[in-house]
Amino acid sequence: MKITTERLPKSLIALDVELEPAQVEKGLDRAARRISAKHNIPGFRKGKAPRFIVEKYFGREALLEEATEDLINKAYRAALEQEKIEPVGQGQIEAIDVNEGFRFRITVPVYPTIKLPDYRAIRIPLKVDTITDEMVELALNRARDRHVVLRELEEPRPAQQGDQLTVRLETLVDGVRVEEFEEADEVPETTLVLDPDYVIEPLYQGLLGAQLEETREIPAHIPADHEDERVRDKDVVFKVQVTAIQERLLPEWDELPTLEEFEGTLEQFREHTRTDLEQRAKHRAEQDVLNRFIAQVIAQTEYDLPDVMITEIADELLNEQGAQFARYGVSLDQMLQFRNQTREDARAEFMGEAEQRLKTRLALGQMLKREMLMLDRDEVQSAAQAILESYTQEELPTAMQALSNPQTREQFLYNVAHSVLDTKLRARLLAIAAGEAPEPSSDHAAHDHSDSAVPAPEADPTDGSPPIVGAAEAAASPEEQVEAEQNQSILKTDEHDPA
Repeated sequence: MKITTERLPKSLIALDVELEPAQVEKGLDRAARRISAKHNIPGFRKGKAPRFIVEKYFGREALLEEATEDLINKAYRAALEQEKIEPVGQGQIEAIDVNEGFRFRITVPVYPTIKLPDYRAIRIPLKVDTITDEMVELALNRARDRHVVLRELEEPRPAQQGDQLTVRLETLVDGVRVEEFEEADEVPETTLVLDPDYVIEPLYQGLLGAQLEETREIPAHIPADHEDERVRDKDVVFKVQVTAIQERLLPEWDELPTLEEFEGTLEQFREHTRTDLEQRAKHRAEQDVLNRFIAQVIAQTEYDLPDVMITEIADELLNEQGAQFARYGVSLDQMLQFRNQTREDARAEFMGEAEQRLKTRLALGQMLKREMLMLDRDEVQSAAQAILESYTQEELPTAMQALSNPQTREQFLYNVAHSVLDTKLRARLLAIAAGEAPEPSSDHAAHDHSDSAVPAPEADPTDGSPPIVGAAEAAASPEEQVEAEQNQSILKTDEHDPA
């Protein structure tokens, strides 16, 4: 068998294969036996007619037609093995020539090659927002609001600061309502807290003193930076009908720590809240750095992507959307029927996002290898133990029962490893962006072959969240923990990566 290969764009390899005459003859022998077993040939029992009789009875072209698929499949597998090619999808027949000998051409998608930029030269400063006293007080007020009690008024009275109002609210621009309600003539009820911290000043002032069932029209100018572009930097009129007024009873401040299940004084809870806000601000800043860093890496990376891998990820995204609808009792097929779409049409809508996801996966995977980040089994075991220790006494028996299943335990530990490695990769990329990263150590490469080393999974953001996130919080059960790790980690082994 003669084989020549040609590298094509989009990570395709073209195989031109020419079979030896002996291979073709054996294929025709097998085809003759199959034809003989399927048809009645005068003078012979099924499957017993010799090849020359079958060929004379049906013709050589019929034998070649029967033999073609079998010959190509066997030759294709042999060619892949001989050329050491690992396909990432099905090969596509481009041409078959059986007039002189037996030749065919098939294109094979293979794992893509990428060329990373000098990502260690990228610098992005970390800018953490300062947490002010006002921010702390706002957070404390929100915590206090979580424990509010609503009380019906004993006697009707005008609305006053702190009340919760049930209203029918319309926003009018030049006399035209901007909201779109399901029932065109019925404005749905909504609630708002009559306090300047919760509603804009004109609406707050305009509703003070409003009576039950009263309708007021309140003019206001919406700021240019308002999140709703329909009313941004415009003069509007709020048409508000008050349908209910309730008094909001807030707990005493000294009760707040206990209500929030915090052991300590109000002042200690205040400092705890400040620390939490500072940690969140730092995490947001780090996330911003990582997002911008990875975006620059992807923009500067040279890719050669096979269409089949993009299509596979588009299918994943479509199935993820289907799983979301399934939570509401709607199947993927029902969703497609409602949209009047075929699966191919729906998948096509995800191709752009799928390509971006694949690019991110490949870039992170290559950086992970270049940085030689590895896991020690002790690290994974310690992280898993920490998760188990976070369970309550009531939750722990259920967790241990689930982990008694070897498959569940293996999946649990594997996803814990993703989380630990995610933390390492996150820290390394932040250090690179700050210009503080150490050079990859050759000790890590040697560690690759130690008995305690855990291979580093590929990087892959799989849930549409930011490219890199921190370690997942402990879930209530191993099954939930597995799902949480898969949804939040960037790390996922790519089954097609021969490395």
